[in-house]
Amino acid sequence: MKIGLRGGHSPNCKGAIGILDEQAAVRAIYNALAPMLQKLGHAVVDCNSNANNVDAELSDGTNKANSNNCDIYVAIHMNASGGTGHGSEVWLYDAGDQMMNSMAENICGKFEQAGFANRGTKFSTDLHDLNASAMSAMIVETLFCDNAGDAALYSKLGTATGIARLIAEGITGKTVVAQKPVNNSKSKGEATMYCTYKITDLDKDKVYFFNGEKSYPLEHPDELKILQQIYLANNGHALPHFDWTSKAPWFARLKGAVTGEAPNFFAK
Repeated sequence: MKIGLRGGHSPNCKGAIGILDEQAAVRAIYNALAPMLQKLGHAVVDCNSNANNVDAELSDGTNKANSNNCDIYVAIHMNASGGTGHGSEVWLYDAGDQMMNSMAENICGKFEQAGFANRGTKFSTDLHDLNASAMSAMIVETLFCDNAGDAALYSKLGTATGIARLIAEGITGKTVVAQKPVNNSKSKGEATMYCTYKITDLDKDKVYFFNGEKSYPLEHPDELKILQQIYLANNGHALPHFDWTSKAPWFARLKGAVTGEAPNFFAK
């Protein structure tokens, strides 16, 4: 089967931004998914886009799938809802398309087995990826990028590779053998000491970032989000967080253990 495959949006026309950056994450999922499908005997057509506006990046995808006479077209996305929504769903054009309905049900089932809420198969004739493709198409909404639970599952599964495996197995009905992860802990050194923390009895809303040497008070919620995104992308698991109190000043003990300096170590 020839599969037109695309990670939604474009580096120059971003999607939703939450705990995860949707566009960066789904492009990473594409990069992991394409070779999986190829190893299972399918041809993959790269339908990604680097366009700088929504109409262009959408058209790039369907035009590439159509011009290559793909058998099916698959677009990968993430939802967002202010942190409240969670789970996975698949959008189709035609409720009567038995092959695509079966694939969609399989994909949703795979995500459910991995711990995501199963939001099921949904249908629309208004979405570009579904109505502008000459072949049967689906939009896989893998998770909610601004939901902490979904982001934690993403990390637990091995980030993009784990999500790609669920989609590949849902589409093909075959098992993808997981590759043993490479342990890069020795090369990352002091990065393993990164964390965030709060001193709850002084200011329960103030978050500090410790970079292995100094603690920095974060002045805006987006500062915490971008640190969490980068750490997750680089390390494959969430940035550790601790809630401490001034009565048991572990933040000061942490600094003393790392550098031997006095307890007052906030960056100026």
